[in-house]
Amino acid sequence: MKTEKMFKRRVLSAVTCYKQILDDECKIGQQAAKLSLQLGVSRNVLQEAFRKLYGETIREYKLRIRMERSLQLLDAGANLKVITRQLGYTKIRAFTSAFKKHYGYTPTTMAKSLT
Repeated sequence: MKTEKMFKRRVLSAVTCYKQILDDECKIGQQAAKLSLQLGVSRNVLQEAFRKLYGETIREYKLRIRMERSLQLLDAGANLKVITRQLGYTKIRAFTSAFKKHYGYTPTTMAKSLT
């Protein structure tokens, strides 16, 4: 069954809107529960429709775009403090830990390999 037929148009619109917000902000963004209320769909429906449409959970998507953006910033020569703040992490350590878990290397090691 096609995804479009599984979900109502308003749900698909909400998912697309939420993804656009995440893409624009490249941060944690609003919590799915809060935004789902504003968009008029339940959190569970929003999360399920997002997974069906994009092939990954909202959490996986958020992490992936943040990590991709971090590579761009590292390649541009931004320091860890700037990257941490731009990506919405509260501490450099939290960013470094997430980066290492995602890529297997610390941001500093990755930055050296990019130059």
